[in-house]
Order: sequence, then C-alpha cells, then structure tokens
Amino acid sequence: MRSSPLYWLLDVEAYDFDIGVLKDTDLTGKALILSSQLWSLIREDKVVSVLIGPGIFKGVAQNGNRRVDVLEFIGALMFDPTVLRMEEPVPLVDIINPEVIDPLAAKGSEDIVTMVREFYVEKGNVLSGELEIKIQQRGSLPTVAHGIDLLKKISVNHVSGIQRARFILGGTNGPLYKPFVQHYNNHGFLSVEKMSVCTVPFSKFTNFSDIQVMSDWMIVEKAGMESQSGIEAMRSEYDQTLEDVTKNEESFIYPL
Repeated sequence: MRSSPLYWLLDVEAYDFDIGVLKDTDLTGKALILSSQLWSLIREDKVVSVLIGPGIFKGVAQNGNRRVDVLEFIGALMFDPTVLRMEEPVPLVDIINPEVIDPLAAKGSEDIVTMVREFYVEKGNVLSGELEIKIQQRGSLPTVAHGIDLLKKISVNHVSGIQRARFILGGTNGPLYKPFVQHYNNHGFLSVEKMSVCTVPFSKFTNFSDIQVMSDWMIVEKAGMESQSGIEAMRSEYDQTLEDVTKNEESFIYPL
C-alpha cells in the first residue's frame, strides 16, 4: 500500500551554498514539501535522505554584508541527516523535530481514564471526603467545601488532518504556504524538468536533469520493487506524489 502524501515542514541551515546569483553563502530558512515518506538514497558508499514531491523553500542567503532573499519552488529536498550544525547538535536539515502533517487523517476520538476531583459545597455537619474549607458564621449552619477524587473515563475528540493542516499552514506559516498554493494553482508544479532540487550535501539548488548530482542513486525503500533508478526513479516518485495530491486537492490546497 502506498502512503498518502504528507506535508513536511523543516528548518534548513547550510554553509558555502551556491544560490546562483551569489556563492559561498550561509543559507537559512524553511522548506515545505509534500512527500509520501522520507526516502533513503544510496550511490556507491554514499547514503543520503530525500523528500520527493512539490514544495517550496523560503529563506535568506548571506555572504558578508551581501544578503539575498531566496524563494525556490522545489521538487525534492536532499540532505545528509548525520551532518550537524557547527554550534547546535541538530542536522543542517532539522529532521529531529519536523512538523509532519497528514491532511487525509480522519477525525478520531479515544477514551482515557483519569483522576477527576469533584467539588461540593454543602451546609450542615457534612461527612465529607477531603475537607477543603469550612466557614461558620455565628448563629448559622456551617458551609463546607469538600472534594472527592474519582476515576472517570473521558472521551477525547481529535481534530481532522485537514483542520490541523489549515491551522498550521494558514497561520504563522502562511508566508510559506501562500506562494506554494499560488504556484500550484498556476500549474507550476506540472513540469518536473523545471523544478529546482535543494541538494544540501552538494551546497546548491540544481534540477532533476543534473546528471552529476542526480544520477545513479537508488531509492533503498523501492529496491526489488521497481526497476527504475536515479533520475527516472525520482521523477516517477515526484509524478506519483503530485498525482495523489491532485486526486485529493481539496484536502491539500486551501484558499487563502
């Protein structure tokens, strides 16, 4: 069974990065990409991770006093999860704490058992549970507040995947999600040959036709199931992901 596409929201930080108009930059930003899973690629003795599907990168590249805003529509995000940042014990692409959203997840509910304290306020001489407070004015019956601890089963309702995605993507991540939606609505993700690929291990944005960077990789999780490899395998996975999104467009693309 093929997994449905998931939204992956990740922090990216890379060094000596070539953005085309400026080289040897420090690149920081966020990537939002749809991928059915986190894939592993192997080529000779090199293993990297990759997310494959329509996406967007938005960030800043800086070289000394020169600073360039970067907005790239991507079809894949390739990175080495073992490479750490210089000053932080997390990878250049923060796969340790990714925000992963499944818009097709159904609304669910579950029953949990928890301890609930019920409070009662009564007058008179009360045989209470645990006494909280007792007030008695002259010439009147005492007022007693007491609590009783009870084990109760509570039904918890979870929001649907679409509701969660709308909240996360349309809120603080709106500046990233809005251009993604506009590009999708303008059919910008249809031609994989025109898509950029953010290749953090190679310190540059490239494309699916880059033979030096993109060829000869094998998708480990598809070994033995598909005969395709390298560029063809990644293009095929990209096309399948985009097709899955198109079939469930109302769940993935929301008007802003």
